[in-house]
Amino acid sequence: MSEPLSIGLVAIGGYGNFYVRALLDGAPPEEYRIAGIVDPMAERSPRLDDLKQRGIPIYDTLGEFYAKHRADLVTIASPIHLHCPQTCEALANGSNVLCEKPLGATIQEAQAMIDARDAAGKFVAIGYQWSFCAAIQELKKDILSGCFGRPRRLRTIVLWPRKDSYYGRNAWAGALRNERGDWVLDSPVNNATAHYLHNMLYVIGDAVDRSARITSVQAELYRANPITNYDTGAAKIITDSGVELLYIASHPVSRQHGPEFIFEFENGTVRFGGGLKTVQAEFDNGTTKDYGDPQAAGETKLWNCMSAALGKGQIVCGPEAASAQTLCMNAMQESMPQISAFPDDVVKTDGAPGDQLTYVEGLDDALRACFEANQLPSEAGLPWARGGTKIDVTAYDEFPSPGYPA
Repeated sequence: MSEPLSIGLVAIGGYGNFYVRALLDGAPPEEYRIAGIVDPMAERSPRLDDLKQRGIPIYDTLGEFYAKHRADLVTIASPIHLHCPQTCEALANGSNVLCEKPLGATIQEAQAMIDARDAAGKFVAIGYQWSFCAAIQELKKDILSGCFGRPRRLRTIVLWPRKDSYYGRNAWAGALRNERGDWVLDSPVNNATAHYLHNMLYVIGDAVDRSARITSVQAELYRANPITNYDTGAAKIITDSGVELLYIASHPVSRQHGPEFIFEFENGTVRFGGGLKTVQAEFDNGTTKDYGDPQAAGETKLWNCMSAALGKGQIVCGPEAASAQTLCMNAMQESMPQISAFPDDVVKTDGAPGDQLTYVEGLDDALRACFEANQLPSEAGLPWARGGTKIDVTAYDEFPSPGYPA
């Protein structure tokens, strides 16, 4: 009988607990063993006692872990600015990597991860779970087969209220840089809603493990919360085949909405959200197709990577696919390097400090109207809106570009 797959877990609090729970509660124990955990604040994990009872060693750094262990697969759920260095360190020590989304903070980190992966002869997967799920894989297969025809226009909106506790949970939430000066670029677009920007780019990529290639981005970035980056972003993105994408994401809203998307093709339209619980297509010939719930079976990405580490199956979302979101997000920052503050008279608060929501009066309705009209806020004539610069990204390979404010 072959040895069980050895797995290392980097960061087990926060989203990292997803991997702990999936392995302890969902994976056959004879198929894997947790070789060790890397987390200097492991006490934050709600499953710490379970892990200790299993005799799983815990370390502060990857270096300490690799001094005593090896791992066929390492999951990384650490802060954004650690994704690239920890991925590269794990690869250099002979491990395959499943790194949580987003890929990182800058497009050059994507290339560094690709180079480290190729040098190691291992794989890197980025944990955008929709890309691994049956619903999105079936949709992408149909798009690649040509049954939808060419994509014409895609749009996505995600309005998720976030309270002050969200921004106070660590030192880098909502920040351009961390305390050491490393780029983090934390925002709704590069954290909470990154999945849905990636998904819009991924489904129209020309291969199962590729996303669309983009040529330009024009964005508008705003904030209501006392942070250094933005809490509301909107962008128009153009692909190399001339397809226009609209993405809208915001946290200072009073009501939750989305994710909702509408993807228009020559031969039909695909929708999700806005009352729909599954991804549904309606073709121009009157036929329909229900692809299922993209939110289901989030553990699929882990099972996929465990199989791939044993030489079975393909990684459908690696750094090449995930870097389209990173490139777009970097270009959004370049498009409006000075974040625009919402006017004081429309910024409201609800609740006591520690559980307080800062929101912009009427913003949720205004952004939903922009989504329906396929417009940026400035195009819709909103009084607080201003347009950003259109950024050509055909040769963009490093954030920030010369001239970006330090």
